[in-house]
Amino acid sequence: MSDLKYERSGHVPVIDMNKSDEELSVEFYEALTTVGFACICNSGIWELAQDYGRKTHSFFHLPLEEKKKYSKPNSYDCHYGWLANGRVQLEETAPAPDYKEVFHTNRITEGDRTLAPPIIDSEESRKLRAKFEEQASRILYLLGVAMKLKDPYQMVKAHSFTEKKNPSNQSVVWYPKVDKSLLVPGQLRCGEHSDFGSLTLLYSDAPGLQVMSRELGEYVDAGFIEGGIYVNIGDMLQMWSGDVLIANKHRVLIPEEQYLNQDRMSVIFFAQPDNDAVIETLDGSGKYPPVIADQWLTGRFLATYDQ
Repeated sequence: MSDLKYERSGHVPVIDMNKSDEELSVEFYEALTTVGFACICNSGIWELAQDYGRKTHSFFHLPLEEKKKYSKPNSYDCHYGWLANGRVQLEETAPAPDYKEVFHTNRITEGDRTLAPPIIDSEESRKLRAKFEEQASRILYLLGVAMKLKDPYQMVKAHSFTEKKNPSNQSVVWYPKVDKSLLVPGQLRCGEHSDFGSLTLLYSDAPGLQVMSRELGEYVDAGFIEGGIYVNIGDMLQMWSGDVLIANKHRVLIPEEQYLNQDRMSVIFFAQPDNDAVIETLDGSGKYPPVIADQWLTGRFLATYDQ
């Protein structure tokens, strides 16, 4: 997109990344302290993610036995690999697991063909990840400016994206066509949840995302803009900010009857602090006790994934 033509995408504010840092720091702070979400345009991500999503689509149509070769290991501290439909349940009280398949990658999987096939770990995936990392770092800096931190790069420095001690994931999510005979009443494509880490950057090829409206107390459509990447705050960053930034709940519904025969692809970057980062409230209030990032995230993963 060359010109920004939207002020909001559904319930979510739209932010043009071509603006100055001064303007962007204000806009991100407003969006992420109220809605907890923003839709960014002109980020350089969308085209790369669209191409990568289309190419990885074929992996999910491989025979089951072939996909099983890359299954996520049964280890609480392993955050990479393929997860079959039924292995992820983001809403703990949901009647059934999420209706989707996922392939998580991180720095550990790069170049290791026993952990990720070439269609998942490719030159395209690395270019995309680099762009995700670039924009995540920029947003963390802009929030540091807006929050008037003594060092506006403080949060950026806790995210060594290019090193293996950083557990940030780039994930491909495939929502298959819906077989109504397999559905459990109340099941969702992606259950209600807030994300775990610092920031999430999301590409999708179709609408479906809903976010909780804090004003209405109900879910509303996030909207869909071609060229738009959705950004939201994770629980750890909300805690880190002393609840200034909002980790809002969101979900993806089973589509309406006329769309059940359409699948959906997302590519997501989950920005997370380095494993050894100490997370303590940035304003010095001590609202939350200090916690080691790896220990806190491990607890959340254990509650979410079928190990």
